[in-house]
Amino acid sequence: MGVVEEVRAAFDAYEADLLANDLEALDRWFAPVSVLRFAFGTFERNAAEVAASRRARARQTEPRTLEAIEVRAWTDDVASVFAVFRLVSGPIVHQSQTWARLDDGWHVVAAHVSNS
Repeated sequence: MGVVEEVRAAFDAYEADLLANDLEALDRWFAPVSVLRFAFGTFERNAAEVAASRRARARQTEPRTLEAIEVRAWTDDVASVFAVFRLVSGPIVHQSQTWARLDDGWHVVAAHVSNS
């Protein structure tokens, strides 16, 4: 399996955990220390801030449908995912993530999520 396929599989598993609102699983997807995330007006600078932000919301996302996805491998250990979702209530969500292969597998090291 190549990097694109590996990261797509990790992204799909992350998305399943997101829709299931599994906070502990979501915490494991993010790099333990060096992660940055912009999400709906917030700027989180490490895994603890990402986790705290998640716990401040009852639900991570409403059900949504994936409308477009691009996975680009930059090296054998770094790739980016660019995705477009439509929430069941109608709005479009844009999501980008940079994934890095660490000692224990693929993790998100940078992310940006916004509504259009």
